[in-house]
Amino acid sequence: MGRQVNFFLHTKDQPNFDTLLKSWDNLVLLSYKSFNGELSILQDSILKSGQDLRVCLARQEDLKDIKLEYITTKKYWLVDSLRCPVIEFDRCYCTDSTIGRGRLYFQPKYVADMQWVEKPHDFVVWADNIIKTVRKKLKKYKHQMGPFTYTEYLGENASLWLRENDAEVQSAGAVLAVDKK
Repeated sequence: MGRQVNFFLHTKDQPNFDTLLKSWDNLVLLSYKSFNGELSILQDSILKSGQDLRVCLARQEDLKDIKLEYITTKKYWLVDSLRCPVIEFDRCYCTDSTIGRGRLYFQPKYVADMQWVEKPHDFVVWADNIIKTVRKKLKKYKHQMGPFTYTEYLGENASLWLRENDAEVQSAGAVLAVDKK
């Protein structure tokens, strides 16, 4: 079972979140997608126009163990996040009326040849630490969807935007949106 944290970050929250991620000395940001079959290191995690939402977080010492998988039908490569020691980072996008949910996610083990394969223990501790820290730094936000209560996390500006715009979680939890009536 994978481990994750879901959150909403306003555009104004992204620089602070990037700074938080960079507080881990050995953290490297990687493009999830490659058109030349090579890993591409990013300078920051801030979403820019035209970029893919997903990137990966890795430790410098694990770069040699990160493999790309060629997607024949699309003619590009993707980081093999199932088997490799990486955290998937789905970045938040913002419009005037929505903030798309972001997520940090990794799997501590996976199945290969009908056997469980555990990722390196030190990677799992590192990844768990990042997720726990993100939960501590962002504001907890509980909301109802039908009979169930869910917990998401908000950046400071996303929290302010939610209150100012009377926004709510919609689309099965995928967006924080202003209800246009």
